[in-house]
Amino acid sequence: MTRTVRWASVLTATTTAGVMAGVMVAATGSAQAAAGPPVPRVVGVDAVVEVLPEGPVVNAVVLEYDRRVNLRGADLDPASFDVRVSLNGTVAERTETHAYVSRSGEPGDEARNGTFVVVELAATDPGPGVLTYSGGVNRRNDLEGAYLVDVVDDVTDNRGRVVLPATGDPVANDDVVRLVVDDFQVRSTTGTSGTTLRYGMYTPPPARGPQELFPLVVALHGAGERGTDGTVQLLGNQLAVAFAEPERQATDRSIVLAPQAPPPSLQPVPAGLSVWEVPEVQSTLMELVERTIATQPVDPDRVYITGLSMGSMGTFDILPRYPDVFAAALPTTGLADQSAAPVLADIPIWATHSVDDQTVRYDRDDSDVAVFRTIAALGTPVVFDEWAGNLPDAENEARARAQWDAAKAAGAEHLFTTWTAGTTPVNAHFAWVPTYSNAVMLDWLFSHERD
Repeated sequence: MTRTVRWASVLTATTTAGVMAGVMVAATGSAQAAAGPPVPRVVGVDAVVEVLPEGPVVNAVVLEYDRRVNLRGADLDPASFDVRVSLNGTVAERTETHAYVSRSGEPGDEARNGTFVVVELAATDPGPGVLTYSGGVNRRNDLEGAYLVDVVDDVTDNRGRVVLPATGDPVANDDVVRLVVDDFQVRSTTGTSGTTLRYGMYTPPPARGPQELFPLVVALHGAGERGTDGTVQLLGNQLAVAFAEPERQATDRSIVLAPQAPPPSLQPVPAGLSVWEVPEVQSTLMELVERTIATQPVDPDRVYITGLSMGSMGTFDILPRYPDVFAAALPTTGLADQSAAPVLADIPIWATHSVDDQTVRYDRDDSDVAVFRTIAALGTPVVFDEWAGNLPDAENEARARAQWDAAKAAGAEHLFTTWTAGTTPVNAHFAWVPTYSNAVMLDWLFSHERD
């Protein structure tokens, strides 16, 4: 799917304390450097992680220098850099696509001079990733020190003076910056059932006034993000970060709550249930939601729930048990108890599913589309539509806008979108890729208030 990378507005650069701790690396120097002004030296390197619709990638490395880099008219060619990742015995070359000086160290912030150099990388490179999938769950790779960055040749100005020296030996990254994900505070809660959940919470900047209340988005991850580190559920896909990224927060300031269910080794799951349906897990989750509403500046009439795969199953199980908590829901690729249809008919829901999903089959008797058909059979208006899941963003959003307009005309608060066979990016199960990248679907969710 064609998509423009959208960088977060804040990038945490290597701190002065990090430099004092001995991060400084000497540049090679040259006769030209000795004859000219002092050359900048590398004092730190960050690997920058961004969660894209298809998953997390290291999209850039940022070199920090001990003094201002002024190219004085010289070009900064990405071929001047060599970036490799070495992890768990595997070494892979990264493709350098763009390089520039930056004042802030923020990817996309190009400047004539500054103390940072940003090298952007191709998102589609093979090799070790941010996460490793094993045993049914994703595990976060330790990327600190895994990225090796080499300035292979001196960069000189039109008078032959070195403005950016070669590093001599590659420099390992001493920090990892995770865009948007680092804005979540990771916490832990233990419910009255004795079950402990890690969770990430994103809170907007302080309220503009003592009476300002924020919507609350509860985001339930899928089976692959179970764990105890509190961050894999943020990194695995755009589920939570879609609501916390700066563009969305600019229009819909909200608190985002992203709990992490315990892994299979800690939490047995009875046959026929998802982990979010296990009573002791669900009760701990809902105690956390209710406490967040009570203790944070949350608008109790604008609490939303969303989830993918296993999280969608949890969403469809929670909604009829707590029908007065949530104003609307956005589940993707899930299952639902058909007997809950009368209660679900009273809650606004926009659901999505790929018709060729082989992991959570679309044609099951208990699939989400089946419960929507039951809701329609009960006399509640439902608007169904289908289109390709790999459309460019603008076309995907235009189709969603047309479906929403059709729902308004029909007086419908239930919408179901089917992604056409063979069009879902990455895998037919990944219905969340065209869902959470669709700004109109998120707009629809935030448009609701509880009656």
